[in-house]
Amino acid sequence: MNIFTSNDNGPKTSFTALELMEELEKGSDILLIDIREPHELAKEGIENSIHIPMGEIQNKIPTLPKDKDIIIFCHLGFRSKQVRNYLRKIGFHKVAHLKGGLYSWNRQLKKMKAETY
Repeated sequence: MNIFTSNDNGPKTSFTALELMEELEKGSDILLIDIREPHELAKEGIENSIHIPMGEIQNKIPTLPKDKDIIIFCHLGFRSKQVRNYLRKIGFHKVAHLKGGLYSWNRQLKKMKAETY
């Protein structure tokens, strides 16, 4: 399954928190990469993600699968967008970032919990 199916505007390069939650619920095989710095990890994260700090991405490129769906995230989405752009530039076509980062992810979780009560 390719979650980056092209639309009229080209391939999907970002996901909202809700879109990512829906893909994970469907069982989509996505490599989630948390690029926050080590001191930021005490805060919440996304289950089953791997941690590669932004400054170490270049060194880890040989270990990243180009054929797998990858979603990059950080705290607010600014750094993840930069990393997504870099990875796409060097040939990773199945990579996107979490729009709004963990901040949006956590807000969406709270909204969903509130709706269930």
